[in-house]
Amino acid sequence: MLKKPILRASLLATVLAIPAGIASLALTPQAVAQAQSGGWHKETADRVKAAQEAGTKGNFSEAIRVLKEAKVKGPLPLSPQEEQAVNEYLIYAASSAKDYKLILQTIDERLATGRVTGADLIRKLRLQATTLYATGDYRGAVAAFNKLIETQGSATADDLIQLGNAQLVLRDFRAAIPTLEKAVVASQKAGKPTATVGKLLEGLNSSYNATKNDAKRLETLHRLMTVTPKASVFSQLASVYEVKSKKDQVVMINVYRLGASRGLLSSQHYAKYAELALDLTSPGEAVAMLEKGMVGGAIKKDDRNNRLLADSKSQIERLKTGLAQLERETLATKNGEAEAKLAIAYFTLKHYAKATEAGKRGIDEGKLRRADDLNMLLGIALLETKKPAEAKKAFGAAVVANETIRGVADLWSSIGV
Repeated sequence: MLKKPILRASLLATVLAIPAGIASLALTPQAVAQAQSGGWHKETADRVKAAQEAGTKGNFSEAIRVLKEAKVKGPLPLSPQEEQAVNEYLIYAASSAKDYKLILQTIDERLATGRVTGADLIRKLRLQATTLYATGDYRGAVAAFNKLIETQGSATADDLIQLGNAQLVLRDFRAAIPTLEKAVVASQKAGKPTATVGKLLEGLNSSYNATKNDAKRLETLHRLMTVTPKASVFSQLASVYEVKSKKDQVVMINVYRLGASRGLLSSQHYAKYAELALDLTSPGEAVAMLEKGMVGGAIKKDDRNNRLLADSKSQIERLKTGLAQLERETLATKNGEAEAKLAIAYFTLKHYAKATEAGKRGIDEGKLRRADDLNMLLGIALLETKKPAEAKKAFGAAVVANETIRGVADLWSSIGV
């Protein structure tokens, strides 16, 4: 089984938001008198006011110092109103100063009072969870996000993204799978960037690989190819299909054709594609891959490969010379397999309109050795001639002819079109 490194970077940057409603707790001169008449001690009100003034100037370390004093000096214990104002403003100052330890400590104090309810409770639980995540306490973050989701009765896309990533870092892949599946759906619904959805799917790919769920892993690689196709994803996909199809030539050449059409081939693919093309009498494709591989250094320019390239070019010339005769003979035979050979001859020379004509005749006449092969070829040729609707039908017919090619045909239908 192909191994894939586990994602360790966060899937979404965490931003610690200042809790809503903090500003309303700051004491203006008028509010000081009101606070005192409402059961506040003057010393506490003065300290909160001094902290507010320090925070307004950006001196959050001073604001924190004064607020800590309010909790240990002066008239104690603090009244419920005083405790709320002091600790809420302390959370604000600690958030501004990025003092994560103090944020967590103060949230715990607020929650311990039992007076935090409703929307404010949800805000506190979310701030607690995101702070634990930001500090790298992933085990604590998992527990906090689970508590948040249970209390709220639902989860936002960001909640699920961070929870899933924390589970990945902890290598708890079985727990990460349902979280990430939900995160993908929520992220798409929320209009998150495709890069974010792609990273979530990469996490799922790692998780299904680690739990040896090959069917779901292949499904996830397909999803990745439709969302964020890239060479690393295609390389894994090709490796999986090589094993799954037992190196079936028709399956694999259509995998490589897809990768080439999207510019996703890696160095190891050029030679494999060229060899398959020659085996399937498509020297034009072989020449294209050999030349590209040699230019990029993926294929050595040694005597063997130079001879292979020269022989492939000779095959193309012989094919061009005898093409008219081949077409006359094929039309005279009324044989599906002969039409299939003519279709590949036109296809390898990039005469796609002629390839579609021969392909359609071959399918109509029948008696094909590999009907899936001809239908896949026809579908790609139809794409090249800007007929995507007809191409989809051809890819669908390939699946009817051979169920094992379904995954590759579906990929061509979804991202090749």
